Amino acid sequence: SGERQRGSSSSSLQGLCLLWKKKNKKKHNNKNKNIDCPRNMFALSGKREKIDEKQARELLAPIQAAIDAKSFASFKELKFGGKSFNLKAAKVLTSMLPHLQGVEILDISDTLSGQETQEARQVLKEVSIASKDMDVRRLRLNELALGANGIAACEEMLKGNKNVVELSFNDCGLESKAAELITKFILSNGKPSKIEKFHIFNNCLTSAGVINLCPLFENSPGLKDIRVSTTRISSDGGLKLALAMRSCRKLQTVDFSDNQFGEDAGKIFQQEVFDNQPELKNLNLSDCGLGESVCIGIIKNLTEHKTNLETLQLTHNDITEDNAQSLADYVSQATSLRCLNLEGNDLMSNGAKVVFEALADSKNPIEDVNMLNNSLTAAAVPSILKFLRAKAGTIKKLNLNANMISAKGVSLIKDTLNKTNNNPDECLDTMSDNDDEEEEGNEVLEGLDTDGEVGDLAEQLQKLTT
Repeated sequence: SGERQRGSSSSSLQGLCLLWKKKNKKKHNNKNKNIDCPRNMFALSGKREKIDEKQARELLAPIQAAIDAKSFASFKELKFGGKSFNLKAAKVLTSMLPHLQGVEILDISDTLSGQETQEARQVLKEVSIASKDMDVRRLRLNELALGANGIAACEEMLKGNKNVVELSFNDCGLESKAAELITKFILSNGKPSKIEKFHIFNNCLTSAGVINLCPLFENSPGLKDIRVSTTRISSDGGLKLALAMRSCRKLQTVDFSDNQFGEDAGKIFQQEVFDNQPELKNLNLSDCGLGESVCIGIIKNLTEHKTNLETLQLTHNDITEDNAQSLADYVSQATSLRCLNLEGNDLMSNGAKVVFEALADSKNPIEDVNMLNNSLTAAAVPSILKFLRAKAGTIKKLNLNANMISAKGVSLIKDTLNKTNNNPDECLDTMSDNDDEEEEGNEVLEGLDTDGEVGDLAEQLQKLTT
């Protein structure tokens, strides 16, 4: 008995869930598949659907069982996504939330799909009031079509949970006014904020919206993980964001992709934001309009300070073969690098060769390399083969599509993968847009055997001379 009393709350939760499922197996056999109770977590699963009050009581029964058993601290994470709550269903949930203790993660993403706008806001208001004193650390409000009025409905939740360290508003239809309210509500708890992770992907912020978020970023010195991507930010907003990010010196993951910051913002990022970030692990500056000079400047900073990234994404930044050596210098020393995405640049075959050679000679556990649309020809193939043989134990995905690699070059790549890779068909991405009728560079493939080794040197020199 004493051992059971000292047992973890997660064990009690598992027992409650199993008892509830066993007790209700016949009565709710078709509903049980919608409930997932891993350790310390309650999550609704199954098909996406609207639910009413009766269904809510059935689906949320394990939470009620925990409350009835006075196991108030059974759950660390609550996740209700995929089930769309009407107001009556929401009131079933909100009657339970104030009783729960120790909840660290509250995820109400995708809980309003198909609801009328007014009812959806009422649902948010109910949940916001019910959760305001839960002392939740991580709030996830994704895929909710919130808008400014939705954020206003969440005021009590955002103000009341004063120790929140994570906020996400991905794909919520947020504009500048919503961004203003988010900043206002979070900073009402005092400066500096405690925010460590902030994601706001795929919204209509524009420059006005990100400018309204800048006071939050300026006052979040502990920020480690930020995603402000696909948010339609132009140069004036990009410049303000870069200036705000100067106070964030503990960055670990940064995703600013798919905006148009411009080179003025880029210079601030290069000189004052990414000049020395020793804890940085993941950097995505794809399609940001930064330009080659800024991107290479940032790469040189990473090299100088020996910043050991795990993922580096710099797609569509006009990087040419002239600066490929800077990329090579970095990947040579990045011993933790797993993903390198250089899609849509202008490396050409010469630049790609330098990068692939550096990857082959490096000690990093590279898994994913994307060189799509870089004007590569067969001339790059020998270096690609060397890379594939050197990283046979780690490489999982290679994208060479939309280039001009000859049919012979593609054949050699596939043959090498078949010999060295456990999943060759999955490793090489589709080559459907590659122009394999292009024969430029084919001369360097003469004499390469199936292992990618060059045959008799004198014979090869004679062929090249001819």
